[in-house]
Amino acid sequence: MRVLRVTAIQDCGRPINRLTSESQVNGGIIQGVSYALFEHRVLDDVTGQMCNPTFDSYKILTANDCPEIDVELFEFANAGNNTSTAGIGEPTTVPTSAAIANAVHHALGVRVRELPLGPERILAALRGGK
Repeated sequence: MRVLRVTAIQDCGRPINRLTSESQVNGGIIQGVSYALFEHRVLDDVTGQMCNPTFDSYKILTANDCPEIDVELFEFANAGNNTSTAGIGEPTTVPTSAAIANAVHHALGVRVRELPLGPERILAALRGGK
């Protein structure tokens, strides 16, 4: 599975530096796509230690996997503080993963409620199992 394009419209208060703000949104989207499609942390049930702590065993999004990203900053001058600024990087991560899960639901008619959305989880959802 691959995400081809993401459009993000982000409320950021008043951006102090537009390029930096757009870069923060890009980073959050990249992290959200990585969570949704690749990152699968395996923990030992007894010790709680990570069983796949290397890049060989823990895949993350790479430049070759990145979608085209369009960022639109929605400037709202009263962000609740005296500078009208707001956090910008982290708020894009969670909705990106949710949007990808919703796209899978829209395409296949089944919900996959656990990340990453790998083939085994999608096939299980299509079969009606968990």
